[in-house]
Amino acid sequence: MSHSHTPLLSSSVQLPVDEDYNSAAVLFSYSTSDFIYDLRNPLTKGNEDRPKCLLQFEDVLISKWEDTKKHKLLKYDLNCMYKLLEGDFNFSVQLNVERGERRRKPMHFRAVREPFNNLRWNFTKLKEGEILLYMQRKDHLRSNDPLDYHVVAVNSAPLTRGHSLLLPHMNRCIPQVLSEVAVRLATDTMLLASDSSFHVLFNSLLAFASINHLHLHLLTWPYDSDLTNRRCEHLFDNIYIVKRPIWFACAIVFQLTVPEEYEKFVMSIARCVDYLSTHEIAHNIFFSRAQPLRTSGAIQSEDKTNVLPKLVTAYIFPRIAVVGAKPAKSFSPASLELSGCLTAYTYQFFEKVTEEGALRIIDEEATLPDSRFSQICSELIQVLSGNLLVEESVAEKAEPAGFIVVTNAISLDVVVPSPELDELRDSFQAFGMYSARRFFTED
Repeated sequence: MSHSHTPLLSSSVQLPVDEDYNSAAVLFSYSTSDFIYDLRNPLTKGNEDRPKCLLQFEDVLISKWEDTKKHKLLKYDLNCMYKLLEGDFNFSVQLNVERGERRRKPMHFRAVREPFNNLRWNFTKLKEGEILLYMQRKDHLRSNDPLDYHVVAVNSAPLTRGHSLLLPHMNRCIPQVLSEVAVRLATDTMLLASDSSFHVLFNSLLAFASINHLHLHLLTWPYDSDLTNRRCEHLFDNIYIVKRPIWFACAIVFQLTVPEEYEKFVMSIARCVDYLSTHEIAHNIFFSRAQPLRTSGAIQSEDKTNVLPKLVTAYIFPRIAVVGAKPAKSFSPASLELSGCLTAYTYQFFEKVTEEGALRIIDEEATLPDSRFSQICSELIQVLSGNLLVEESVAEKAEPAGFIVVTNAISLDVVVPSPELDELRDSFQAFGMYSARRFFTED
């Protein structure tokens, strides 16, 4: 597996000069002429007018992220180790003990479409200095509504250097349900990034999202996901799928090949996710750069000569719902993990983990039955072809997708949901889930 990390350059952007650091957020304004559709050929059709001296999105982001580090807004300094696991899927594993210990305590949720609750912690409570950028697309200018803007904020418990959060319409207090605007922003951000190791991630509620306020993760990862090298099956129109055993978790795949397909790419993802969330199907999404999707040839084929196009690709993982707050014992199989990039929270797990052990955890906590995935695909074809309204589909009435319940040491269950009880759950949640000790013997 190739090592694809490209160092991010220091930014030459002129930041506001102000003794009050908290007021120094940057407005990053961009247009479609700034998009890179193929990283191998950044000046191909659709990018002829892209300025060669354009200040890269990552440059601005990393400059602002480093400022937050200088001003002690991160909960810890990154001090991570990595290793690769032997096996069929080329897992990479990061050891990040501090994230497991010092990140904000995850919240308890009951549904994928749970309403926003302003009594629980949300991103309107961010410190002003934690806001890095305001995003604005020139041909989609913001209105005069002060609620109508998009924010990039630092993740104070980062996985990697530059790890940030994309917050669409932050002050509108939208719950963690991926909207068309959010898909558009995620796609734009991927098209702005010139680093092939840059990713955008989304976790729904019941799929290891920690906060019920619309957000996506922006980060780089130092190793390629082998998912991008896997053979797909063509499902319908621009929809592809990856199934087991070609990959260890089934995924619905969309790829943006040319500028003319931008709108179709965005709307297809938005409609797919709307179908999943409407039917309370938990899901994770991994945006990456991948070689052109193929439906023939070897199960795995890496572009070792670095000549194939690298295109924005979205992998959507319908999965088992995890009801309850997530633990920090071994790892949490969210969007990055389902793409083969794991974060271990303890040295013991990092030292002893094998591909087989990691797959057993993923199978128990994330993997849908193959029959359930096939049913979702069948209905998705009908929805995206216009033959069936999302509300008319019956996926949730058939075979249950399954779920994992995280038990509470303190029982707070009541008949009527209460924001106050949610706050108590957030404060006193006790974790009882799968430990790495189930799979690894002591020395």
